[in-house]
Amino acid sequence: MSFAGRLETLDLSALLQTLGASSPSGRLTLTSLDGHAVIVFRDGLVVYAASSASPETLAARLLRQGLVSEADLTAALERQHDGTRFHPLGEILAERRALAQGTLEAVVRQRLQEVVSELLGWDTGYFHFVPSPEGARGDVEVDLSDFVVAEGIAPMELLMHAMALLEGGQRPGAAGSEPTSAESPEKGSYETAPAMGRASFSAVAALLRPDRAPTLSESGSYTADFSGEVVLLLLRFASQILSRAVVFAVEGDQAHGVGEFGLETPGRAPAEVVGETVLSLRQPSILKVAVEGRRPHVGPLEPTHVNLKLVKRLGGILPREAVAVPLVARGAVHLVLYGDNGSDGSPIGPLDVLEGAATRASRILERTIASRERKQGGARS
Repeated sequence: MSFAGRLETLDLSALLQTLGASSPSGRLTLTSLDGHAVIVFRDGLVVYAASSASPETLAARLLRQGLVSEADLTAALERQHDGTRFHPLGEILAERRALAQGTLEAVVRQRLQEVVSELLGWDTGYFHFVPSPEGARGDVEVDLSDFVVAEGIAPMELLMHAMALLEGGQRPGAAGSEPTSAESPEKGSYETAPAMGRASFSAVAALLRPDRAPTLSESGSYTADFSGEVVLLLLRFASQILSRAVVFAVEGDQAHGVGEFGLETPGRAPAEVVGETVLSLRQPSILKVAVEGRRPHVGPLEPTHVNLKLVKRLGGILPREAVAVPLVARGAVHLVLYGDNGSDGSPIGPLDVLEGAATRASRILERTIASRERKQGGARS
């Protein structure tokens, strides 16, 4: 079903979360007084994005970045326009061994992230989503097909990378945000911005496909107010450095379980157990320390009443140490992630990636809250 509205009511971050959750195929068009943009979805993944403010072609970008020679590029363009079946420029360059496939994919992904980063700044305008015809294969028909990401990018992954560009203060195409040689990195392996720390695209791609899938609970007012995609993304990042984790929604002086991964709860579904878990934030606990301090806390799990109750709910295994990471949005802690390594006794590893993910998730929450408030204000008026 198609739908339309104003960006003042539902901004791009909220649109990406909504469309990512419903897994549609179709085209989202954004229009403002001085710009036009399109984002194409296939089965809930973003495969293409373009903006009137970012008209650069793939050929121009590759040449500008010094990733291909002018001679190789000219030969590839002649092959592309020789009158036979159309071939994407990147495909031709890869076949001619003038450009490594990994480098090509990294360049295309980077350009898509830059476009979305720019569009996040659109505070006014209109949107219109038109789904693909039912039964259609979902092929992408766009003007610049060389910039299509065939395998697609999850909207939340794309949103977090785009926000990383904004946080790093980089404008689209800025120096330092692009590959500068034709070396062959792993798929999407160069960094997007300083805010990503040492986390590479290849690492993030792995984070979004963990072996142990996180789950959401059905209870708690959190799920009625925000997209569960933020919770799932946090759990996926956490699954790479922790054995188990739970995300709690902070509601007044209580923390309600809303999602988990890695829990072993014989005879019951972990999501059900987590959904029934409510912990006090008035009494001493690792959650209380993180919420009141508004910063990550790592250390031994003290045998307080609330901590012991938490351990019991997680299966009764007392960990060597634990971590709690709060998500602060609009001056308040909305979520806190608890994690540990269970019974294996290993210390908790570096938290750079997890802390970076929490920071960007906080930005997403802020935008979601603002969008919801605008929508409610419009409904009252």
